[in-house]
Amino acid sequence: MKKFETKDLVLIAMYVALAIVLDYVKELLPFLNMPQGGSINIATIPVVIGSFHLGYKKGALIGLLWWLVSSLLGLNNDIVGVMQYLLDYIVPSVIIGCAAFFYKDHKVWQLELGIVVTMLIRTASICISGAYFWPGDAAAGSIAAWAGSLGYNMPYCLATMALLMVIVPLAMIRIKPLVK
Repeated sequence: MKKFETKDLVLIAMYVALAIVLDYVKELLPFLNMPQGGSINIATIPVVIGSFHLGYKKGALIGLLWWLVSSLLGLNNDIVGVMQYLLDYIVPSVIIGCAAFFYKDHKVWQLELGIVVTMLIRTASICISGAYFWPGDAAAGSIAAWAGSLGYNMPYCLATMALLMVIVPLAMIRIKPLVK
């Protein structure tokens, strides 16, 4: 395995710090937050940019560290059980950091594809958690629970994806000289 260079460690720390700051900014903007959890997550922007900048492996590390630091700071505190926590927080954070998996030739369509695929996987993880751990009045895993989970989670997940598809390509144009 290739060793991390000091520059990479500094950039990883910078992207994690930016994500944490944007997590706090998001908390101050109530129109971004859903009433029962979830949000249009602006903190994913530096995680995705970091993935495209440093590669998907380091991007996954950025996502994992973003989850870890935000959990230590009390930002991820809705816990029903281990599996729910994994599906609601850990898997989505790491997956979003893998957006650069398709970014081989540094083409805009590959960038957009990476965002769409990772956001759909992230959304699926959150919706599975919603259907089984947050079913409301429906039975866990029932069609009503799935409908409720999809209806609640899809709008803000799609809004986050749209935000990423606009902001990330613009940011990547600015940092393109830095991308290996």
